[in-house]
Amino acid sequence: MEQTYAQNGERDSQRRVGMRLLGPFEVVGPDGQTITPRPAKMRTLLVLLCAHADTVVSTAQLEAALWTDCRPRTAATALHVYVSRVRKHLEGHGAEPVGIATRCAGYVLESAVYDLDHQRLRHLVQRAERAEALGAVTEAVDILQEATALRRGSALADFRDVRVLNSVGRQLDEQFLVAYERKAELQMRLLRHAQLIPELYAVAAEYPTHERLHQLLMLCFYRAGRTAEALSVYAQLREHLVDAVGLEPSARSQRLQQRILHFDTILDESSALVI
Repeated sequence: MEQTYAQNGERDSQRRVGMRLLGPFEVVGPDGQTITPRPAKMRTLLVLLCAHADTVVSTAQLEAALWTDCRPRTAATALHVYVSRVRKHLEGHGAEPVGIATRCAGYVLESAVYDLDHQRLRHLVQRAERAEALGAVTEAVDILQEATALRRGSALADFRDVRVLNSVGRQLDEQFLVAYERKAELQMRLLRHAQLIPELYAVAAEYPTHERLHQLLMLCFYRAGRTAEALSVYAQLREHLVDAVGLEPSARSQRLQQRILHFDTILDESSALVI
């Protein structure tokens, strides 16, 4: 699958319809124009198929997502109609072939037909891991920069009221965070902490209780000679954690704060990322 995606994704992604899940859902035509279907059920159907690309999504799963409150007796027929409308919509905007296949148990979206941003994110992360394993840290950072730049906001932000898609969105957000954290760690290894601060500050602000992001930000501020700001990050993290979940920061975060307070020389080492 990775090889197929690499060949299709890097060679001709611009000629395929794009499905964007790393932010509010968006469908982009081969000409770059937004062609997202307007009817909510068409979008929900398409999102669920994209999220599970190359895997059969059962009719029961699709019906549950389309009718969250009360499933009509005609749900099976209505589902078939929505699938037909989605196919016609994509075909009318240059998707050749449409790549939504019918199976005995449900439907499957074939990833090779589309440019899927969440699959591209995974592929780029794998490339970065290989580059890092070979000692090419700068190359790995560049690849991860490309990967994290795919994000346009909270994944599937416009579908968080649909339970099954809310779960998918949170999983995609976590994939982004893992990639972003690794990029930040490698940038710090390259002594780029000062340049990293504005971007890392913005991401940490978006996830006010995410400790790893705040630990990295504290370390960036400290290494940039901005100790007071490093300690302020800890204070804000603690406040958010106590308010949100009633817990103190982890032992790791507390230990980092103490080392900053005492100007521990271990914090000056570029490899001291896991405190």
